[in-house]
Amino acid sequence: MVTLKKFTNLISLLTYFKDEQVCREYLAQMRWSGLPVCPYSECGHDKVFTYANGKVYKCAKCKKQFSVRVGTIFEDSKIPLQKWFAAIYLITSHKKGISSLQLHRDLGVTQKTAWFLLHRVRTSLGLNIGNEKFTGTCEADETFIGGKNKNRHASKKVKDSQGRSFKDKSPVAGIIERGGELRAKMVPDTTGFNLKSFICKNIAFGSPIHTDEWWEGFWSLLKRGVVGIYHSMSDKHLQKYIDEFVFRYNSREFSEADRFDLMLNNIATHITYKQLINAKGNRKLETQQGLIGF
Repeated sequence: MVTLKKFTNLISLLTYFKDEQVCREYLAQMRWSGLPVCPYSECGHDKVFTYANGKVYKCAKCKKQFSVRVGTIFEDSKIPLQKWFAAIYLITSHKKGISSLQLHRDLGVTQKTAWFLLHRVRTSLGLNIGNEKFTGTCEADETFIGGKNKNRHASKKVKDSQGRSFKDKSPVAGIIERGGELRAKMVPDTTGFNLKSFICKNIAFGSPIHTDEWWEGFWSLLKRGVVGIYHSMSDKHLQKYIDEFVFRYNSREFSEADRFDLMLNNIATHITYKQLINAKGNRKLETQQGLIGF
């Protein structure tokens, strides 16, 4: 059984995860706690045989072979786990995020590969956000993500886009339970209907709700990430970026190693490149019928 080492920086992480075997053992321990389970959803059997090479498993029920990557964000990826782990560390530890261009330089992969890797990680980070209703004192607010009209070229300026207009911006609603978890979601608009729907889906009836200057901290981090790192976020992928910032904020008191492990506890999701580029933005799909997808 592998010992779960607590690294403190990127150098110590790369030193510990020195080869693919160490990475596989760590991932298997995090995923199964030493007791492999068939990853195929139609099976899920817990009687599994391990091949002598330690790389391949076989389910005693469905007879399928699999590796520790199957059913995770690492499935079908040719990138070594050491690079994946380095990427996860960088993504989860940089307060304002890291661009695909920077990641491609740091890892020695193509920019397209780095972009796909980033979105796979972001998809997984969204799984760390809870869905139970808050019962304590909560704070709610909203903001708008998008460039300033005054900074645009004359040919690209949007008429009547000042104030709370979202013709050229994407509205995001957020709720935090004091002393607890933060949640933020892209919404179709900031009408009372949609904001009340978001609140009702996340806060138990009777819980006190306030608006507070606390929000300046999270919103400013998110907006600085847009301006300084990502430069723009399309509606199509905006929620994934929001989930990334929410994950880091909710784990801000964690050590680097604990945040890394928290992410590895929620990697049982798999999205292909085709699915990613064909995905439609939530804002385009949702309507005033309450189908806001929270």
